[in-house]
Amino acid sequence: MNKNILLVLGSPNAADGTLGPIALSRLRVCQQLYSEQPQKIGLTGGFGPHFNTSPRPHAFYLKEALLEAGIPFSAIIALIESSHSVEDATLSKWLIDEYKPDQITIVTSDFHAERARIIFDAVYAPFSKFTFVAASSDSIEPSLIMPLIQHEKVAIQDLRDHGVRF
Repeated sequence: MNKNILLVLGSPNAADGTLGPIALSRLRVCQQLYSEQPQKIGLTGGFGPHFNTSPRPHAFYLKEALLEAGIPFSAIIALIESSHSVEDATLSKWLIDEYKPDQITIVTSDFHAERARIIFDAVYAPFSKFTFVAASSDSIEPSLIMPLIQHEKVAIQDLRDHGVRF
């Protein structure tokens, strides 16, 4: 296993922990990247009324799905209980000191990639060895994805106007 890290960002799940289509699309990308080159995996997502009201952190359900898909337990190095995108970055920053990765690949959705890049670049500076891989949202129900796309536009404009606050 090399020194690179895959960091899969969290997304909504059902109240019973069932992963939604956004999370599943991100996990498919993670599995593909891992199959091409085994590396360490960090998973983000804790609790929040907007994405997880289940009894366990979102990252727990991501981990369970990866284990069921055949990813070895030893590859999953962190469950980061974040509640939003800025916490995804701030609460995962310790991975650099602990694992000294050559590169961190952020796995998120196509509609979230621009905002994630702005946040991670600000929080992780001067570390800049990021790759962003976007899971497609093309197959996700428009009624689910359209409000998220609108939210991203507003959030990106807020970052441009006010910077990343952490």
